[in-house]
Amino acid sequence: MKSIFLGGGLAGVVLFIWGGVAHMLLPLGNMGMQELPHSTSVTYALDLALDGPGLYVFPWMDDTKGMSKEALAEWEADYRDGPVGMILYRPTGGDPMATRLFITQALTDLAAGFIAAILLYFTRLGFVGRLLFATSLGLLAWIVSALPQWNWYGFPGEMILASGVEMVVGWFLAGLVLAAVGGSKASADD
Repeated sequence: MKSIFLGGGLAGVVLFIWGGVAHMLLPLGNMGMQELPHSTSVTYALDLALDGPGLYVFPWMDDTKGMSKEALAEWEADYRDGPVGMILYRPTGGDPMATRLFITQALTDLAAGFIAAILLYFTRLGFVGRLLFATSLGLLAWIVSALPQWNWYGFPGEMILASGVEMVVGWFLAGLVLAAVGGSKASADD
């Protein structure tokens, strides 16, 4: 049990530090993003058009009309004609480096580290196996979370690639800690 808490906690710290390095010192945090041209005009129009914060998608399929063939055909035509996109909108600003954001990220990374440590506890893997297992968690997370954003919503390939590098490298580093510190149920049973 001690190895789960120690390994999971240290893995979470490693993930948190790596995330900071990846976003603040490396270009991974901005890959695939670009400046919004004419941002003053665009944000003024958004302020007038949008009711409040949210993720706005266009074209929108109005499913309140039911999923009739006509409604689906209309949406598909609009989608084919374009433009197609999403706007993540918050009408009010805020502190981009607020303490609560760092705390939330740290708690998220700690939770992920503990989950990985628990999963590894139930394996019979040696150091290299544990390292590969933890690294594969990063690969799995990337495949199931980022690739669908590229596939279905057209997120930039560079952004998705950067996300993959961040997740796989982060979990490799966390895996080094988990492989070195963590024990397994098998070794506890022996």
